[in-house]
Formats: sequence, C-alpha cells, structure tokens
Amino acid sequence: MKKAKSVIALTLALCTVFGTVSCGSVSDDSSSKVKEKKLKESQQEIVQRLANDMTDVRELESNEISWFSHWDINPTEAEDKEIGADLALFQTKYNGKINWIQTTWETKFDDLASLVMSNNSPDFIGADDMDVFPKGAIKQMIEPIDDYIDLSKPLWTDIKPAADKFMLGDKHYVGVIRTDPAYVFIYNKKTMEDNGYDDPAQMFADGKWNWDTFKEMCLDFTDAESDKYALDGWYYEKALQQSSGVPLIGITDGKLVNNISDPTIAKAQNMMYELQKNSVVYPKHEHDWKLRGDAEGSGMATGLTLFYPIGLWAIENAPSTTVNYGDISKGEVMFVPVPCSADSDKQYIPSRVHGFCIVKNAANPEGVAAFLECCRAAELDEAAHQITLDQYKNDYGWTDEMLEMRDTIYDLSAQNPVFDFEQGVSPDLNSICDTAIRGTMNPQESKTWTSVVQENEKAIDYLVDEAITSMEQG
Repeated sequence: MKKAKSVIALTLALCTVFGTVSCGSVSDDSSSKVKEKKLKESQQEIVQRLANDMTDVRELESNEISWFSHWDINPTEAEDKEIGADLALFQTKYNGKINWIQTTWETKFDDLASLVMSNNSPDFIGADDMDVFPKGAIKQMIEPIDDYIDLSKPLWTDIKPAADKFMLGDKHYVGVIRTDPAYVFIYNKKTMEDNGYDDPAQMFADGKWNWDTFKEMCLDFTDAESDKYALDGWYYEKALQQSSGVPLIGITDGKLVNNISDPTIAKAQNMMYELQKNSVVYPKHEHDWKLRGDAEGSGMATGLTLFYPIGLWAIENAPSTTVNYGDISKGEVMFVPVPCSADSDKQYIPSRVHGFCIVKNAANPEGVAAFLECCRAAELDEAAHQITLDQYKNDYGWTDEMLEMRDTIYDLSAQNPVFDFEQGVSPDLNSICDTAIRGTMNPQESKTWTSVVQENEKAIDYLVDEAITSMEQG
C-alpha cells in the first residue's frame, strides 16, 4: 500500500534540511486543506442511528488522535474519494478528528522509533501490511490494547480468534477490525474476450480456477515481441506462494515457525519456477526495476497485462485512481481469488488483518480505542456496512458481480486465511524471506526452489530462533 510516496519524500527531505529528524513531531494538517467529505443524507442517518445505539461511550479528554502512516486515513487522496462509515461514525459520536503525521514506506519504522524515543509518540498506526507484529511489541514501539479494549465484549467476540494471533505473552497488540484478503487477481474482461479466454470468475464458479488453468492462460498470453506479459506488480510471488495454504513464516502454538522445507510450499514454488522459465512476468530488471509505466495497474486497460495480483484496496478507490485497470463503470474490471492447486483441500486465501496498534506512550490511547470501537460497530452493522458497498457501486462504478465476488472472497478469508509473519519479525528476516519467496520468479535470474532452500534455510532458522528468544524475554 505504497501511497503518496513522492509528496511524503519531499516533505521529509524538507524536514531534514531544517534539522528535524522527522516531520512526525508536528501533525500535518493536509486533511483540513481538502474540502470536508460528508456522507449522503440517507447514509448519515444510518450513522446517526448507529451512534445513538452505542451506549458504551468513553469520556475523552481530547477528541483528536494522531495517525502515523505513509498514507492519510482521511479521504484526502482525491476529490472523488469518499469518507467511510467508520470515520463518519467517529466524527458523529465523538466529534472526532484524525491528524495525519506523515512518513514514507521505506522509513516508517525508523521515523516511528525516533518519535517514541523523543517522547513525541503518535497515537496509532496501521497493522494492515502485516509488518508491525511482533517486532513492534519486541522493540517497544507499540503497547498492548488490553488496557483500553475489552475483547470479551460482544463488539469483539467474533474477531477475538484473529486478535489472538497477535499476542505476546498474554497481551494483545492489534485491534483487529476484520480479516481481509491480502491479494486478489485483477483482470480486464475485454482483454479476456479479445484473447478468447474463459472468464476467470466463471471458471472459479465452475471449480476450474486453479494453478493449472491459470498457468495455461499465462503461457498462451505471453508474447515478448508484442510487449505482452501475463503478470506484473510487486505481489505475485507472495500471492502464489501463500495460496499453497502454508505461510513461509507461521505461528503455531504462539511460536514462530520456519516452513521453508514444507513440501506444499515446494509444490507452489516449483510451479512458479516453471512460469518464470517461460518469461511470463514483465521484465522489471530491464526497466530499472520499475513496473510497466512506473505505476500499478499499467498495461491492464491496454491489453498488455493479463493478471495483476494486488490487494483489493487498489480498486476500492476513487475512479480517478483506478483507470489503469480499465473502466470499472463499463464493467471492464473484475477479480478472482488467487488460484490454488487443483488438488487443494480448500480455497486458501492469502490474508491479512485490517486493524490498528496503539503506539508506545501515545498521548490519547482512549481516543484510539474509541475510534476502534467505531470501526467495529460500523463493520458489524449491516446498514452501515452497506454504505461502503453502495459507495463502491454508486460512486466508484462497481458492478453487482464485483460486489458478489468481494463478499465471497471475504467469506473465504474468514474461513481459510493464510497469515504470513515474515514481514513483521525483523528487517533481516524480512529481507531474506522476501529474497527466498521471489527467488523462483526473479525475472533477472530465477533459481530452483531446491537451491533457494539450501541457500537460506539455516539463516532463516537462526533468525526465527533469535526472534523467539526475544519474544520470550519480552
């Protein structure tokens, strides 16, 4: 979710020029410079009813909380970006305001550590990228949520099993709002039709969407002379590996586990190696390691890219930001779950959680807890949840087919999630795991999975054991 990088990088550069470690010491008020977004009157009535129904109200010393991220949680990304029911409920119930403290994707943890150490902590950060836990807890950059949120209350009971995955000792460190699919395969229906392919959504409905049929389409479509490549983006390797049902770094009985030698992962990686031997991936190494067009989704609307593995967030967005994938309002854009093995026992969904963490020494943790309760209330209330779906349909152009597929994938994510913790342990483990996962599909120099395991297994074992020791000591 690498948003607003260039603006943020410039902002931090200016901060450096003026001798500041990070702009995090001063809340950025960019959200106040954008026209305030409001729900439609009928939608606001739903939010008002939900606010009235919330009887467990907090007495807040301040109704403002500070959000630390490389993207703004307020709807400031574009003029046609809509406000969500969760934020609208926080505004309605508490007159709440969220101030954005900017950072970059690359420097966010260094910047956060600097703020915490300088006693200038922001209030909360996002957990959606699966890169905060457990290292945020080990390095004391985030606090347990248990002092502020009672997970035994009805608002939280159905999501508590997911929250229990993010524990250190007997403490919870992530306020989980819901389980999300981490990746889907986006495609352009016109491109499918032009190439004479069956619609992947119908293949999925018929039980025919799997690694075999996916691979067949990729091999047939790819034509380097015509600049046609089946895959592009930053996420296809992790999506396909996790669709095996086994994460590279998992948590079993509260302990990290290195699964690199698991034969199920080997099966997925061997399939991925076969794909790369046939050069189905856009050759980023020939273009300064940049995506086609240097922008996510490029090539989809023009028929040069067949599948774009990425999070649903890429198209759950304002129309002005999704044009690279095609014209959603004309029914050109569709998506399916990441394909699994044809003999898989389940439709496994590479997953993440949508949730938040309270930063160590946060000035207003009660305010964060109030916002999280608004998020959960909006998530559980059917009418409030429908606001989001109506926005996708009426404002962003989504079709009924897209909404139905979204519901299906979310249901599967709740039933069969695959959580990989390799990003959330340490920079060293993240780096080596990332290299290993991508090794068989590196467009510059792909390697067999056997050689990848031989080169990396011992080092990953060492780093996992080191992290386990740190967690136990913590």
